[in-house]
Amino acid sequence: MDGESLQGVLYTINDFNELVQEDLDGLVGEICSHVSGRRPSPKEIEAMKRSYEEVSMALAVAIKQKPSLASAYIGVPMVKFEYKLPSAPAWCDLVMLGVSDKRKQAVIVELKDWFKNASDQPGMCEGLIEHQGVSHEHPSDQVKGYVEYCSNFHSAVLDNDAAVSGCVYFTRSFNTEPYCAWPNDMLTKEYPVFCRDTRSELASYVVDHIDEGDSDWAVKFINGYYRQNRNILKQVAEAFETNADARPFILLGEQRRGYHQVLHRLSEAVKNVSEKRVIIVSGPPGSGKSAIALNLWAEAVRRYVTNATGAHPGNVVFVSTSSSQDENWKSIFKKYSDIDSSGGLVMRSNRFNPGMTGATMKKTYLPIFKARDPRYLRDESSLDFRYYEEYTNYMMENGLAEGYKDNLHFLSIVDEAHALINPLAEGFNSNKMSGWCLQMGPQAYHIIRESRISVFFMDGEQSFRDNETTTQADLMQLACKLDAVCEVIDLSDLQFRCAGSVEYVDWIEGLFTLNPATNVDLWKDVFSVKVFDTTHKMESALRVEQEKGLTVRLLSSYTVDWISSKTLDEMHTKGDVDCDFDFKNEDGTVFKRHWNNPKKMDIFVQAPPHTKMHDDPLCEVGCPYEIRGFDFDYVGLLWLDDVVWRKDKWMVDIGKTVDRANSCSVSQARKELVAIRKKMGYRGDAAKRIPLVPLDVNVDKMPMTKKFFRRVIQAYRILLTRAVRGVYIYIHDPETRAHVRSLLGQ
Repeated sequence: MDGESLQGVLYTINDFNELVQEDLDGLVGEICSHVSGRRPSPKEIEAMKRSYEEVSMALAVAIKQKPSLASAYIGVPMVKFEYKLPSAPAWCDLVMLGVSDKRKQAVIVELKDWFKNASDQPGMCEGLIEHQGVSHEHPSDQVKGYVEYCSNFHSAVLDNDAAVSGCVYFTRSFNTEPYCAWPNDMLTKEYPVFCRDTRSELASYVVDHIDEGDSDWAVKFINGYYRQNRNILKQVAEAFETNADARPFILLGEQRRGYHQVLHRLSEAVKNVSEKRVIIVSGPPGSGKSAIALNLWAEAVRRYVTNATGAHPGNVVFVSTSSSQDENWKSIFKKYSDIDSSGGLVMRSNRFNPGMTGATMKKTYLPIFKARDPRYLRDESSLDFRYYEEYTNYMMENGLAEGYKDNLHFLSIVDEAHALINPLAEGFNSNKMSGWCLQMGPQAYHIIRESRISVFFMDGEQSFRDNETTTQADLMQLACKLDAVCEVIDLSDLQFRCAGSVEYVDWIEGLFTLNPATNVDLWKDVFSVKVFDTTHKMESALRVEQEKGLTVRLLSSYTVDWISSKTLDEMHTKGDVDCDFDFKNEDGTVFKRHWNNPKKMDIFVQAPPHTKMHDDPLCEVGCPYEIRGFDFDYVGLLWLDDVVWRKDKWMVDIGKTVDRANSCSVSQARKELVAIRKKMGYRGDAAKRIPLVPLDVNVDKMPMTKKFFRRVIQAYRILLTRAVRGVYIYIHDPETRAHVRSLLGQ
C-alpha cells in the first residue's frame, strides 16, 4: 500500500515485521523522513529501533497464535514519529487496525523506552506515577486520553462504529508493579501495561482484539478528521444545565439580557445555511463575556446539535487563546463530562492551522515559494507573512493541510479573542510566537475560515502582550475577506464582577490618569477596596473571607522574575526554596511566595485536589496572563514598584517590569529613552540609566515608551477587575499608597 498518499504511513503487520528484520535502518529512515519540524537525535533513533524490534517480536508471537493477524495494519509515525490524532496536539506511537467479530478495531499502543528504576512508586492520585523521583502522567492515563479522543472525535471511528482500545508497552525489562498498584489499579485493568518480560501478554492482547486486516478501514482511519460525537456534546451541555449553581456558568440580571441578545443573533445566523457569519461581542472586564460564551456553547448544542430532529450541523467548539485558558476550560469541561478527551470540546486557537510550523516553513515551503516568485520572501530564511492565504490554499490544494477544512465547524466560540495573534497588525514586533507560525497570518482568519459561524468575545483594552494584536476592526476586515456577514454586539453597560458596579470599573479606567473619577461614594458600599501597608495585614483580611467559604487569590503584575519555574511542584515539596517574591515589609516582616505553578496551569484557577493550591489558595501569586477571564470573590493585589506616584504624576519604572512576553516593547522603550537622553547631553552609562518616566509622555516624541506604558496599565486594569466582592491591595511604595488612599477617601 502506498503510504505516501495517506496522512500517515501504513504497513501490514507482516510487512512491518519483515522490514524490521531485513532493513531496520531503512524503515527508521523512511519514518524519520516524515517527521515534521526536526530531525530526531541519534539517541531517539536508537530508541525507535529498539522499540520496533521489541514490537515486532511480540507481533511475531501473536501471528503464531492467529496467522490471519499478518494481514492487519500498523499505522506508523508521520509527525514526530507518532500517529497524529486528527486535529489534536497529541500523538500516539502505533495504531493497529483490523477487524474482530465483524467490527472495526483500532488498538493504540504507547511505547515507553524507560529504564528500570527501583525508586518508581505509585503517584499521589490516579493518573500519576513517580518515575526516577519525578511525577509523570501515568502511561495508561496517556493511552486513556488517546482512546477517548478517538472514540468521541475521530470521523472514521464514529462512521464505522469502531471499537478503540489501548495499552502500554515498556520496551525494556521493567518492573510494572508500581504502575499497576493503587491508585492506578483500575486504570491499568482497562489500559494494561506490558513490558519486554511479558511480551507474550502483549501478543495475547493483540490477538484478543484483532482477527484480520481490512485495508479500506485502515485507510479511512489514517485519513480521518476531527468530528464531534453528538452524544458527548449532549452529555456536557446537560451537565451544565443541571449544575446551575456552579460558577462560572451562572448568569445574573443584565447578563441574561446580553446572553439572549447574542443567542438571538445566533438563531438568525442558523436560519440561512448558505451564509457565513461573524458575531463580535465586545465588553469591558466583568461584563460576563466568558460566562455568556460558555452558556452560549451549551445552548447551541442543545438547540442545534442534539435536538429532537437529530440534526447534526457540525462541530461546536469552545476556543481558548492562552495556555491558562486552555487548561482551565478543559478542566471545567472534563469535570462535567467525566472524560479525559475534553480537548475535543475546547480547542486552542493554535489548532486552527493547516500544519505549517517554523521548521516546515523553512524546510518545505520556503524553497517552493522562493522558486515561484521572490516576492514571497521576507528574507532568505523566512516567507513573508502577507501571503498567508496563498500558503494556506497551496497546502489545501496539494493535500498538505492536516485536518484543516473550510467550514469544518458549525460554530466556534472564541473567548478572550483580543489575545489572538495577528502578525499583520501595525507595529507588530513580538518575538514570542506562542506556538503559532507567523507565516500563517492572523489566527482569526483561520478560525473564521474553518467555521460557518464564529462568535468572538473580546475587550481590546485587555490586550497587554506584544503578540496580542487582534482588534475589532481586524475581525471585521477578515470577515469581509471571507465573505462573511459581520455584526457587533456591545455589552459595555453590563457588569458581573465588582459587585455589578459599572461605576467602579469607571474609577479603574481613570485611576492612572491626571483626571481620576470622583465617584467612590457610588460604589464603596457595594464593592470593598482596602489599602494595606504590610502584606501580612492584607493576607489576614483575606483569610477572614476565606474562612467564610469565599474564594480568595493573590495577584501581582510582572515585577519579579519567575525563578521558580523549574523547581516548583504541585505540592511545594521544596518549601520556600526559590521564592519569586521575597521582600521585607515596613515593619520588618518578610513576605515569601512563588509565582503560578508552571507544571499545570489549571491549578491556579481550579485548585484541584492533591495540590498545594487546593490546601491553601494564598500560597501562590497569580499573574495577569494566568487569571484573565476568571474571577474570585476577593483578591489581594501585590502592587510593587513598577508604577508609582511622585508629587503630581504617575511614573513608570521600566527596570521593574520583567514580563518576557513584552520584551520587545520593553527593549524599544529603553532604546527610545536612551536616544532621547543622548540628545539631552548624557553619555555612556549615564545615558543608559533610565529614571522614572511620567505616564503622560508626549506620544509624538516617545511612541514606543507610550506603547509600553499602555501594556503596564492594561495589566493593572485586568488585576483590579478580577474580584466579585472586593480588592485588598498592598502597595509597597509609601507615596503611592498615600495617593491611592486619598483617591479612595481613606
